[in-house]
Amino acid sequence: MKRLAILGAAGTIGQRSRQKLLERTNRPLVLYARRATERLHEIDAARETIIDGDFLDLGRLVRALQGCQSVFLTDIHDPRATLRVIEAMKLAQVNQLISVAPEKRLCTSAALKQLADLTAPFLAPEKHQLLLQQKNRLMSYQLIVGSELAVRFVHLPSMEECMLQPGGWQEAVAEEMLAMYHCYTA
Repeated sequence: MKRLAILGAAGTIGQRSRQKLLERTNRPLVLYARRATERLHEIDAARETIIDGDFLDLGRLVRALQGCQSVFLTDIHDPRATLRVIEAMKLAQVNQLISVAPEKRLCTSAALKQLADLTAPFLAPEKHQLLLQQKNRLMSYQLIVGSELAVRFVHLPSMEECMLQPGGWQEAVAEEMLAMYHCYTA
């Protein structure tokens, strides 16, 4: 039976997706994250494989994805890491990706151009970091869109929506990721 991989499994969305996949499927899971063996504890030893790894480690990613049907990518903050994930999936012959993506209003070429054009040496460090994070997330999104993978995206809510639903938005994103997986299997 083909496995399902959760990349970024130790994060909030990864852990919630993991729980839902264990409850609602019979598939074995590969849980991949930095320091995963420290941060995750097996819930179902017969169905889970926990792997310590970084998204930039191509060899480890390829080995982790061997025999997988689908990949759940819960973090696309770094275009280099996103590119490595795409490469690893190609090498491991996995073509189904379910990924978080920036909020819908950011997912346009105009939004990327606007972010790229912003020069912010005068911004506070926190604001500059947020801007960089948005830019990287959007660049990562565009790398995935340009790949040959069969991709389903779950858009992250806006900052305003997150403030209205503290804690609940991660649950909604995990639920949507599971729904996207069921679209592949239907």
